[in-house]
Amino acid sequence: MSRNEFFKALHRVVLITLAMMAGSYVLLAALMLFVGLNDVFLHFTLATVFTMILAPAGAFPLILMSDRLRVMKNDLEGLLRLDGLTELPNRRAFFELAEKTFPRGNRVTLMMVDIDHFKLVNDTYGHDTGDRVLRAVGQSIQRIVAEAIGGGVKFTARIGGEEFAVLVEGMTPAAADRLADDLVQRIHAAPVQGDDQMIPVTVSIGVAHGHAGDTPGLVLRAADGACYLAKRRGRNQWCDVDGQNARQGDATAIRRDGQVLPARTAA
Repeated sequence: MSRNEFFKALHRVVLITLAMMAGSYVLLAALMLFVGLNDVFLHFTLATVFTMILAPAGAFPLILMSDRLRVMKNDLEGLLRLDGLTELPNRRAFFELAEKTFPRGNRVTLMMVDIDHFKLVNDTYGHDTGDRVLRAVGQSIQRIVAEAIGGGVKFTARIGGEEFAVLVEGMTPAAADRLADDLVQRIHAAPVQGDDQMIPVTVSIGVAHGHAGDTPGLVLRAADGACYLAKRRGRNQWCDVDGQNARQGDATAIRRDGQVLPARTAA
């Protein structure tokens, strides 16, 4: 038990003891009024002494146990929203935040980030190395997103397999596109250390912007469709779906400022 825990518990024990003493006096006074008691001083003394002994003895361990159970509950709830491998927030945490962010009415952009040829990484280098790649890429995405200039909420989560989702609030479409471009280039430029060699890693990213009436699931599906097109175009690139298609869930027309984005050469 830490010193802070002790004094927090002690404070509540004192309050409980005083409350119990006051209650004892009130009860004793009522008994004296309606029943009558001999040796009033003795009864007041016993009411005080017993309360001061029994209340702390009973309350202190109960309060400590309650505090520790509350901490354990908070820890468990945190684990339910955490991906154990990458230590990033998980799919549940992502959608909980998105459901709170969308109704605020600010501009919200969602990105789907998928590691290119991840199955080949596992097959070639083994699953331990694949896990190392997942952790490294996840940490890189989280860092790059957090460092992005502008906007409000910036959130990264692993939502399954080799897929990561990004939520940024308050960014213009142009700023969000620059962030997607930054993610592609910086991850490409930072191979992951394997057992005896550096492993090149690239990602494909789909970008979709939320609008009034959109839901997180709908916008993320649009981002997923844009990510799929980025992969079809050769991977190691990003695509941005416009707002109209985001609402329809149609990722066949991938645009930025009305123009189809040029495909990059895959690494």
